[in-house]
Amino acid sequence: MKLKKILFLLFFFIIITEYIYANINDKIIAKVGNEIITNYDIINEINTILALSNRAANPEEFNNLRSIAFTSLKKKIIKKTEIEKFKINSYNKADVNNYINSIEKSLGLQNLSLEDQFKRYGANYNLYIEGVILGFKWNTLIYSLYRKQLDVDEELIKSELNKQIKKNTEVQEYNLSEIVLENYDENKLNIILESIKVNGFEKTAKTYSNSISSTQGGSIGWVSSQSISDSYLKEISKLSKMQTSRPIKINNNIVIIKLNDKRTLNQNNMNIVNIEKNIIKKKKEEKLSIFSDSHFLDLEKKSYIEIR
Repeated sequence: MKLKKILFLLFFFIIITEYIYANINDKIIAKVGNEIITNYDIINEINTILALSNRAANPEEFNNLRSIAFTSLKKKIIKKTEIEKFKINSYNKADVNNYINSIEKSLGLQNLSLEDQFKRYGANYNLYIEGVILGFKWNTLIYSLYRKQLDVDEELIKSELNKQIKKNTEVQEYNLSEIVLENYDENKLNIILESIKVNGFEKTAKTYSNSISSTQGGSIGWVSSQSISDSYLKEISKLSKMQTSRPIKINNNIVIIKLNDKRTLNQNNMNIVNIEKNIIKKKKEEKLSIFSDSHFLDLEKKSYIEIR
């Protein structure tokens, strides 16, 4: 009889525990438009951040990661609503595969896939892929809305580049990494600066940066000085190799640049056509990024957001 009572109480305890755990997971944290964010969503997003930065959880960072996770989820919901409004369905599957492959390479996963990595961290891989696809659809949307405003004066760029080459016979190139903090916040900035000191630039970029380059540890590769805006170039020119810039405020964002390497190309070893193409490409990407940020901020201001 006692054994039956014990078994009954144990069974009852398990049921109650599972019920409480399910309720904790399903607890609504916020409402964004018609969508909700639950505690499960927050925990899964934190696990995703840790999986992509390939590091263990630090209890002291939980509140910071929770804040980053909420911001990320809120952004996805707002973007998803806008994408559905304009009925954007097209995206390039090859781009998604290349993006995932680049992350696996960046993380140094030897015999593991990114999906295996997510399982190790208890993160939902399918939800992450949905988010990646959402990002590509968002880019399609922004391009379709602002493509007429993306034109740059290509002839002027070519003319200025030729003038500089004739004058200096050299072109400076920089290998750069970045950390982008959207919606400037002094507290978050201090957290990031401390993380750079403790964890290094690459891990900090993977954890905190809002740029698409975050999955590559912030790396944006080699960039010609002609394709860099004056506000960035002014700071970059002060840096020595492997040095990090002071925070640069661009509109409502904060950008921190790391100079990985630099090189000087002379007329004998430079491909002028490629340099011109890269400059034009960077100028258009810069414009597209500005339109993307501006469009999102406008949507965010109009969105109904309820924190519970």
